[in-house]
Amino acid sequence: MRGKEVGALLLAAFLVTLFLGCTSGGAVAELVPKIGFVDVQKVFQDYQKTKDIMARLKIGFEEKWAGMAEKRKLLERTRKALEEKLIQIEEKAKEIQEKVKELGKLEEELALQGALLTPYAKEEKLTQIELLREDIQGLGKERGVLEEECQTDEKELKALEEEIRSLNDSLQAERQEEEFRYSEEISEDIRSTIEIIAEKAGYRLVFDKGALLYTTPEAEFDLTEEVLFRLNQNYQLGQ
Repeated sequence: MRGKEVGALLLAAFLVTLFLGCTSGGAVAELVPKIGFVDVQKVFQDYQKTKDIMARLKIGFEEKWAGMAEKRKLLERTRKALEEKLIQIEEKAKEIQEKVKELGKLEEELALQGALLTPYAKEEKLTQIELLREDIQGLGKERGVLEEECQTDEKELKALEEEIRSLNDSLQAERQEEEFRYSEEISEDIRSTIEIIAEKAGYRLVFDKGALLYTTPEAEFDLTEEVLFRLNQNYQLGQ
């Protein structure tokens, strides 16, 4: 190291020593700002006002959700009824198909054996054919009624699903709005309480613990419990 550099370092060391020697202990302390931190998340959660508000919101919205629960039950009943009718339609279709086959067989027998049958046997065969045709027609009408009912149920189901979706979105938005409004109010309580404590105790800086990368374990820097105590005390006095 050259002589000029050594001289500069010695001069700097001398000036620092001189400064510290000429400055009183209190003055040095004033150069270091008093710093504290608050676990804002813990304060927010443990603040009695937060607990009371959230409890009221829960009760109020549970009553509203109960109304939607009834609609969900109706939705499930409608869906179940629709499924049962669709099964019935399928069963009717199979029954019609079987009777159509049976009818075709009887008509074929009549065509092949008609000339050989006695009038009584021929009349009996024709009666069977007529009864089968009536059965097929009746089953077709029953199937048609079920299909119309299914269309009605599908429309009702779609309307209920849309109503429930709309109500759910509305309740979610309402709850978020209420929670945000109260969160703003509670956050202002916390901020003002921290400000009062900091000013009274001479803190120059107070940080949110959640924003700090590192803090020393000394309790003197942690204002969390003091802030929480003051908040709950003021809240109880205001009740």
